[in-house]
Amino acid sequence: ALLFVILDPASRRWLRRPHAYLAAALALLLFSPVIIWNFQHDWASITFQSSRVKGVGDNQFSVHELFLHLMVLLTPMGLLAAAMALWPRTERDSSTYARKRRLFVGVFTGVPLSVFLILSIFDSQRFHWPGPLWLAVLPTMAWMMGQAGDLSATARRVRAAWKPTIMICLILYGFVLHYVVLGIPGIPYKFLSERYFWREATSEVEQIVAEVRQRTGQEPIVVGMSKWSVAAPLSFYNRGDEPMEIRSRNMFGDSGAMYDFWYPSESPTTRPIIMVGIWRRDLEHTTKIHDIDRMLLQPGPVQERVVMREGKPLRQVHYRIAQGYLGKNP
Repeated sequence: ALLFVILDPASRRWLRRPHAYLAAALALLLFSPVIIWNFQHDWASITFQSSRVKGVGDNQFSVHELFLHLMVLLTPMGLLAAAMALWPRTERDSSTYARKRRLFVGVFTGVPLSVFLILSIFDSQRFHWPGPLWLAVLPTMAWMMGQAGDLSATARRVRAAWKPTIMICLILYGFVLHYVVLGIPGIPYKFLSERYFWREATSEVEQIVAEVRQRTGQEPIVVGMSKWSVAAPLSFYNRGDEPMEIRSRNMFGDSGAMYDFWYPSESPTTRPIIMVGIWRRDLEHTTKIHDIDRMLLQPGPVQERVVMREGKPLRQVHYRIAQGYLGKNP
């Protein structure tokens, strides 16, 4: 925003008024709890995000993957329209308003896109990372849809292609959302199911906890064996009369995201340990520890249960029960 104000002659006048500085002070005040928390926790958020600046860490050339992600995210027509919005020569309007619009798109979309483009030369980028940068170009794309005046031949073709593109997207989105929420007759839940349906999966885990509690007379510790996708949804959907005590895989020397700060360590215990994972392999080793059995007291085999909804199988829950936890360095 500051770069846009500096580059746009009309907007630079706001730098001589108090409103911009009052807005910045208000933003700082609203954001101050985050700053204070980070100051008290060794700037954890900044450290985490800065470690991802380069990419996922595979050191792979991925410019082609970046464009593929953008095509899926925006649709081919959307990507072409975004390119036209970023490339001034495709528009014949030379008015002050048009120049300001192009500057806005260039600053808020073109600059961050160039950063992702450069980074993708050296490392892979996640599919969703560049998503927010297209928010600035959406109004221009919508404006292009409604124009019927002096447009280039390419712009007219893109405008004409929007109707079938929108129809195809609506049908596709409707099918996918209906499949995820209600299911499609004759099509089993197979795709993406391992990372969804956590409400039903949590109910299944609660049953496992109740069985272990009744059998041992002790309150088990549930450990989500994934950085993001197990402990957090289990905590969110756990609304039973007896809340589960949930930890994450940082108990076994791997990253547990915010659980690294909430529960940085766990003392050895003879309470039952119920490990829950998306995949079977998550319950046998982590990315940093090849064999987690040495940290467990009498670890049992990997088991699985099928999560059902109205008699229809949704997904599987993999779990493993141990009689205790020996610590990270037994």
